[in-house]
Amino acid sequence: MSIVRALSHLVTQGPSKPARSLVDRRLVERRRHHHVPTTWIDVEKAADATIVHLHGGGYLRGADQNTWEWLEDLRRRSGTAAAMVHYRVAPRYPFPYAFDDALQAVLSLTRNSVVRPGRWVLSGDGAGGGLALAVAQSLREYGGGEPALLMLTTPWLDLSEERLRSPELREAADLYADGADRDDPRLNPLRGDMTGLPPVHLTTGGDDLLLADSTRLTEKLREAGVELDVHASLEGGHSFPLQQRSPAAQAARRSQITAVRRALDLDRELPGA
Repeated sequence: MSIVRALSHLVTQGPSKPARSLVDRRLVERRRHHHVPTTWIDVEKAADATIVHLHGGGYLRGADQNTWEWLEDLRRRSGTAAAMVHYRVAPRYPFPYAFDDALQAVLSLTRNSVVRPGRWVLSGDGAGGGLALAVAQSLREYGGGEPALLMLTTPWLDLSEERLRSPELREAADLYADGADRDDPRLNPLRGDMTGLPPVHLTTGGDDLLLADSTRLTEKLREAGVELDVHASLEGGHSFPLQQRSPAAQAARRSQITAVRRALDLDRELPGA
């Protein structure tokens, strides 16, 4: 058994919740949206302002506590609700399970007015960033309910074998793609249509193995005339705002909080950064 496959069975794959030390348990609630488990923090604020997050983990893992700490920090300092969508992961559930779960959960949120047009942010880091972009591209087909902001953190956007330098990434891509056509925009959203997307906030790291994906995305978004705000950190690694506590990570979080508050027109004073 390979290292990647072995580790995929040792780390969290199912739905998780934030640690009790992070969030008051009275604010945490598990719901299902189109049968997809979704963990909410402060759901009472959902209709006013929400960050809907698709976690990273190479399509093999669920949300870890670093992701929860980051999401709770952004939620609290932005003044929003937060929802973590627990899509199914490989190798047990290869493509298109993750994409279908993410899209159907988001459609359920918008169609049932759990979140309202212009009052929510679609966010994703790593593999979740690729899912978020693919979901945003697909939402245009359904009309209405699009997010006010697409917030991507060091996203994994291209699963083409020739572009993956890391053996671990190649194997993770193989397990998730499972023989599917890697030019499919649901699997490789860099091949998708960028026109008409909502404003994008993109966080990149100079030490991120997937920096080339963000560079290509930047070019395509600008060519399509999409409003784009890039926060670039030369020393940042993959998912560094979530996985690190460095000054660069804190600066990235402040940039993300500012982008969320601006997109959702939250006129309250920014909580202490």
